[in-house]
Amino acid sequence: MHTHRAAARLAIVPLVAATLVGLGASTPAGATPSCTDETQPAAILGLPMGDGCDDDTPPETTVSAATPPNAAGLVNSPSMTFTFGVQVTDADPGPFALECRLTGPAQAHDWRACTSPVTYAGLPDAPAGAYVFEARAVDGGDSGRTPDNPLIPPTTPDVPDLDPTPASVAWGQDTRAPFVFVTRTTYDEQTPTQPVVTTPTVPIRLNTSEPGSTLECTDNDRPVPCSAGRWELRDPRAGRHVFQARAIDPAGNAGAWSAPVEFFVPLDLRRTRGWTTVRDDAHYRGTALRARERGTRLVLPRTEVGELRLIAATGPRHGKVRLRVGRRAWHVVDLAGPRADLQQLTVLDRYSGMRTGRIVIETLSDKPVLLDAVVARPNRFPPAK
Repeated sequence: MHTHRAAARLAIVPLVAATLVGLGASTPAGATPSCTDETQPAAILGLPMGDGCDDDTPPETTVSAATPPNAAGLVNSPSMTFTFGVQVTDADPGPFALECRLTGPAQAHDWRACTSPVTYAGLPDAPAGAYVFEARAVDGGDSGRTPDNPLIPPTTPDVPDLDPTPASVAWGQDTRAPFVFVTRTTYDEQTPTQPVVTTPTVPIRLNTSEPGSTLECTDNDRPVPCSAGRWELRDPRAGRHVFQARAIDPAGNAGAWSAPVEFFVPLDLRRTRGWTTVRDDAHYRGTALRARERGTRLVLPRTEVGELRLIAATGPRHGKVRLRVGRRAWHVVDLAGPRADLQQLTVLDRYSGMRTGRIVIETLSDKPVLLDAVVARPNRFPPAK
């Protein structure tokens, strides 16, 4: 009797298998969609019936950098910290884990388990895109198996158990501040550290140690737009100028301000009674003042004078003028000589001592004189380097 029962059970197996194969031929086998678990196929007499359940929605991953790369893809810190997490779009309860990977010239590693946040310190500088941090979420409740009926050829591949599109941050690193070279192109033999500029613009050459850096410039502590290469400060105001510049590289590192570069802009003379304005590009700022009568005066505002220069035109038939500061002695300047424009004639040199008062200019004959500008400044100059 026991022998008949065993034989009967053995006969059922091929029958059930044949039935399942027949069903499989008319109905494609596959795991049930939209599952959030890994339920195995139901079994009859120890044999699977139909397909099981496969979690077919992999988790997604988020990542953010504590120091986001700028528009150039760079940071200026040797340390990077990343915060990352898991996102699910279904009701999958997990549990979930996280893996991360770093590609780059230092501290690189393949996928490994990690927890948020992660910090990489002491990274060497590298160009944009050289480093890539990736994070991916892993579904711990899933497993790498295909829950199809093993008696029917599989039709549904196993859905990945982890985020197939890891979240990532790519960056480069530059922690070195640039420096700037400022070259003054104006020369003055008398006062080389504070030259007198008689051109409408002040030419200055600016260069940086890092290509692509931007420049910040100040003139007497006032910001002025500037650019690398040969640059010109346009229409500077009369008086002493102190120019400085610094470079800011693509990573945002700001270099130190350059050593001060000084120059001096003369005071353009304005017409008063007895003087006629002469317009010509050869003159300082395009104009000069002409007088033809003896005793014609120009009186300039009160100022502190340690050096006094008269900028004027000379010519064979030009006359003389005299100048003084306050009630000090007169100093005569003869403008007769070879024809030339923008001649700088020293009235008081830088070693003559300080004096304060109005500057008075007076013609000494009826011969014509043609005056452009005056340099009146204290005799305090930066030391020669």
